[in-house]
Amino acid sequence: MDTPDSTKDRPLSRRRLLKALGTGLAAVGLGVPDAARAQQPGAGRRRVSGNMVLATWGGRYSKAMKDIFLTPFSQESGVTAQTVDAPGGFVPMLQAQAKAGNVTWDLVDVGEADSLFLLDNGLVQPLPADVKADLIGAVGEQHVADHGISFAAFGWTIAANRKAAKRIPTTPAEFFDVQNVPGRRTMYGDDQLTGVLYALQADGVARSQLYPPDLDRAYRKLDQVKKSVAVWWRTGDQSQQVFRDQEVDMGLLWDGRAAGVIDQGVDLALSFEGTPIARDLLVVPASAPNAAAAFEFLRWYATHPVEGGKWIRAMGYGVANPKAYDHVPPEIAQRSAYYPPNFAKGFLINARWQSQNRADLVKRWTQWLSQ
Repeated sequence: MDTPDSTKDRPLSRRRLLKALGTGLAAVGLGVPDAARAQQPGAGRRRVSGNMVLATWGGRYSKAMKDIFLTPFSQESGVTAQTVDAPGGFVPMLQAQAKAGNVTWDLVDVGEADSLFLLDNGLVQPLPADVKADLIGAVGEQHVADHGISFAAFGWTIAANRKAAKRIPTTPAEFFDVQNVPGRRTMYGDDQLTGVLYALQADGVARSQLYPPDLDRAYRKLDQVKKSVAVWWRTGDQSQQVFRDQEVDMGLLWDGRAAGVIDQGVDLALSFEGTPIARDLLVVPASAPNAAAAFEFLRWYATHPVEGGKWIRAMGYGVANPKAYDHVPPEIAQRSAYYPPNFAKGFLINARWQSQNRADLVKRWTQWLSQ
């Protein structure tokens, strides 16, 4: 499913995002790290060994994970690290493994909402206190949950075609101000929450006061912009196409898709004011056969921003360590919602609240859009 609001599927296909960004793994120098290269100081390396299996999303995403993170980790630690592909199947597959008493995964790269389901059902374990402290010390508290660390983060952006829009919206309030900021808009047709969060901010609600969302207030604000939405896009590809074909002047897009439009030659202005941000978490199953190696990998990942920079350049998704952006060309870093200056303007989506209220959110959005 091509939606960031899904609690079961990745928001934007890894393969489609790579195609949209027009990036290749070879272009970012995915070789073995130079032994002399300085990395961020971290906790001393623990003695770990054996095999470590990471369940992840497949395709070029898995290749990038191996080349950028797992191979250098293996060479430094002596752990034999490998991936298994389980796109969209992390929850049922881990449930089946646990039921059979044969958990084979040591680490899982999973959407935050699904990770909370796994945690609540005893299928992944909280971070040990010493590991959590090390991770927070390396990347900051906001990028570490009780049971995992941020990975593959993405967000939204207010995008406007500089050559088509009479005025460029830079805030949610301006995007919703159809009188003073005229133009053909595009928004996500299969939404459930993002439009609500932008609408509330446009109506003056502070980011810190967005949860629980006042849905009645949000939909009154959405009513004001509805007639100016020329296209309700349904897929990431369509969100790009409507800008390329000049069907719209401005819109709310995923940051990776907006970057792809720029790479395709459209002169977009991007604003990350009020951006909702989602993320995966790297989590360790409760009965992982080599949890020690998995936790050591989390420490390694958190303290290697150079590798993080390679990942951003190759995949377009954010990583936990803000210093990774020091190793990304500014013109690329500035297009990411997880880039620290942009992250400061946005907020992490409350994945637990969204998961608990998903059915009602979908029903309310679908009814409103059909009216």
